[in-house]
Amino acid sequence: MKRRKFIENTLFTLTNLAMASGTLSARSWQWFPKKKITTITYNVYAFQGYPKTDDTQFILKDVHAQMPERMALEMAIYRPDIITFQEAPAESEVSKVARKLDMDYTYFPGGFPGALLTKFEIVSTQNCPLVEKKEPGDLFSRHWGKALLKTADEELMIYSAHLHPSDDVIREQEVKEVLKVIKADAKDKRNFIFQGDLNHEPIQNEYARWKEAGLKDCYMAKGVEQRNTIKSTVPNRTVDYIWVNEALGKRLLRCKVMYEGNFRTNLLDERSFALSDHLPVMAEFK
Repeated sequence: MKRRKFIENTLFTLTNLAMASGTLSARSWQWFPKKKITTITYNVYAFQGYPKTDDTQFILKDVHAQMPERMALEMAIYRPDIITFQEAPAESEVSKVARKLDMDYTYFPGGFPGALLTKFEIVSTQNCPLVEKKEPGDLFSRHWGKALLKTADEELMIYSAHLHPSDDVIREQEVKEVLKVIKADAKDKRNFIFQGDLNHEPIQNEYARWKEAGLKDCYMAKGVEQRNTIKSTVPNRTVDYIWVNEALGKRLLRCKVMYEGNFRTNLLDERSFALSDHLPVMAEFK
C-alpha cells in the first residue's frame, strides 16, 4: 500500500473510533480531507408522509411526532454537506433535523417555507432576494432564498426555490427574477448551486431558459438511473432539479434521483408510506 493511502486509511479509522467513543463530533472532524461535496434537494411535504389512504392514515398520525428523526436518519445515510427543503414544516421541526445531523440551518419563510441545512459555515442568508428593491407581489408565493456558505476551500452560493405549480405566467416571471439575481451575483465569480422544486418539466420553456442562461442541469450531465421525481409511489414526472454554473459542473461526479429507502413506497405493501410525495435529488462534486 502506498504511504499516502496508508496514512489516509489510518486517519479515517482513528476518526471513526473517536466518533464512536463520543470524543469527536461529526462537525469537529471536518478537518479530515473529504473527496466530495454532496448536496440534496427535497420537497418534504411538510413532514406529513405520503400517501394518506385508508390503510396509512392512522399510521401517519401515530408517527407524525417521529418525522423529524425519521427524516434525519434517512438523510444521514448519504452524509450530505448541504440539504435544501421545499414545503418545509415549522422551523422548530427543521431545527430538530439539523440538530440530529449536526448541521447549521437557515429558514426561508413563505406560503410554503423552505430551509437550508449545512455542515459548512453560513456566512450570510437572504429570504426572497430581488435585484430591484420592490415587493414581489404574486411572485414566490412558495419560497425563494439564498445563502452564502464557506467551505474549507471556497465560498459557495446556494439558491433554493419552490416555483409556482400552476400559473405559467407567474412561474415565467419567477424564472426571470431568479436569473436576475444569479446574474448580479456572478460578478463575485463564486461557484453556485441552484436547486429546488421548480414545478416544470424538461420539455417546458422554463427549462430552456435556465440552459440559455448558462446553467448546467446536473442530472442531464451525469445522471444515473431514472430521473422522475414525483410521485414517490410511481414517479412519472420531473419537477425537481439541481443546476450549477459551468465551473462547478466540471467537478460533478454524479446526480441521482433517490428512488430508494424510505423516500419511496413499497408497492407490495398497502400500509407502506414515504417521507414525502416527492423524491429527493442528490448531486456529488469533487
